[in-house]
Amino acid sequence: MKPKTVVLSLPVADLDRSLRFYRDGLGLSTEGIDGGAILFELPNLSLFLIEREEYGTYTDRAGVGTPGAAVPGACVISCAIGSKAEVDDTLARAVAAGGAVPKPAGTYDGSYMGYFTDTDGHLWELVFNAQTQSAPTPE
Repeated sequence: MKPKTVVLSLPVADLDRSLRFYRDGLGLSTEGIDGGAILFELPNLSLFLIEREEYGTYTDRAGVGTPGAAVPGACVISCAIGSKAEVDDTLARAVAAGGAVPKPAGTYDGSYMGYFTDTDGHLWELVFNAQTQSAPTPE
C-alpha cells in the first residue's frame, strides 16, 4: 500500500463547537462547515470532522455499526511539534477552547510530550524531540 495522503475522519456531536475548537481555538485553517463535515488540511493529513449521524453512513457501509461518543485513548492522534513552547502553547489553547489536558506535559523516553482531548474526547499527543526540532516546517 502506498497512499498519496492520509485521511482521518472523526465523528463529532456538534460541528459548530468543533469548528470553534479547531479553527478558533487551535488556529487550524478551514473553509468551514460543508455538507455535514469540516475539513482541515494538515501536513500529510486531511482531517475530516463529521456529524455523528453522517459518520454513521460510513461505518454502516463498512458493516461496523454507528459509533457512540469517542472513547478517549481508543485512538491517539500524534503530531510532531517544533518546540517545547509550542507544545505548551497548544495545550493552553486547547483548554481555552473547551478541550482538556489530562495531565501536564512532561519528558518521556527522551521526548517532551503533552496530551489534550478535543470537545468530543478525541485524544491528541504532541511530541517534541531532537528529530522534530530539526525537521523542516511545512508551509
